[in-house]
Amino acid sequence: MGFWQKTMIAVACSKPLRRAGEAVGRKTGLAAQFVSGADGAGHVKRTQELAKHGIRVSSFYLGEYVTDPAQVAETVDAITALIPKLDRVGLDVHVSIDPSQLGYMQDPAMLDDNAHKIAGLIRDVGVEKAGRRCCRMMIDMEDFDMVDDTLALHDRLLEAGYPVAQTLQRLLRTEADMARKIAQGAMIRLVKGAMAPPDHVAFTRRRDIDENYLKLASMMLSDEARLTGFMPVFGSHHRELVEYIAKVADERGWEREAFEFEMLYGVNQPLQRDLVSLGYRLRLYAPFGADWWAYAWRRVGENPRNLGLLLRSRLNATGL
Repeated sequence: MGFWQKTMIAVACSKPLRRAGEAVGRKTGLAAQFVSGADGAGHVKRTQELAKHGIRVSSFYLGEYVTDPAQVAETVDAITALIPKLDRVGLDVHVSIDPSQLGYMQDPAMLDDNAHKIAGLIRDVGVEKAGRRCCRMMIDMEDFDMVDDTLALHDRLLEAGYPVAQTLQRLLRTEADMARKIAQGAMIRLVKGAMAPPDHVAFTRRRDIDENYLKLASMMLSDEARLTGFMPVFGSHHRELVEYIAKVADERGWEREAFEFEMLYGVNQPLQRDLVSLGYRLRLYAPFGADWWAYAWRRVGENPRNLGLLLRSRLNATGL
């Protein structure tokens, strides 16, 4: 899996492949498989449609491996414009951000300023709509060498009273990080991750990854977690894992509104429908915007089966 992920990340980062792929995507509708809207208005419309079916959304403005300050500014503008649009139509204001999107590669002060700006807007909405919506800024975890800085950002924002949440991945250190976040009463999204880390920092064998995921999930559903006000979010498309976690949560007396399952927009809709029909909270990580190439191929890196989704989308659109 490590070689596969590294290959797909290379595809995602290739400028020539990106230009060719985006041209195909525009003509065939390929991008629509994983993208909820080409702009904020389209994304809000699709989010409203999903809400009618009991599905919540975490909004993500497309753009990965951000090194251009102009792109950072564009991202912040797009997210700050989206927040009042979601608020006006009564939707959750739940936004996912990558630290690199907000200036991590440029300047720590830029990252902090932009994170405070976005989290502050979400906090203002949440104060007015307390208890009726989930208003959060979810910090994504990017590469393994960014973990300390990313968790430090979450700590600073949490201590300042902002409504923030954090994503944790399949690193060897995550058990200790999870224990600390449970003690904080944080909101944590647990995912396997699209990165390609080396063996000495992460679980890389499928069996080990799944076993560790269930171990961490058990921590997230512990009595201690419930007492601290911890909010578990389980990001997975693996039906057996999801069904096992749901069973554990029910056996331990967790109310179904006290935790969430999260899946990628466009992936495994049958499982999505089943979770909603059983009364579990489901949230979709729903990207919007034009820069879809890197995002789509990182999803293929996470799971080779997603390659079939991309190819079938293209074949259906071209009539082949």
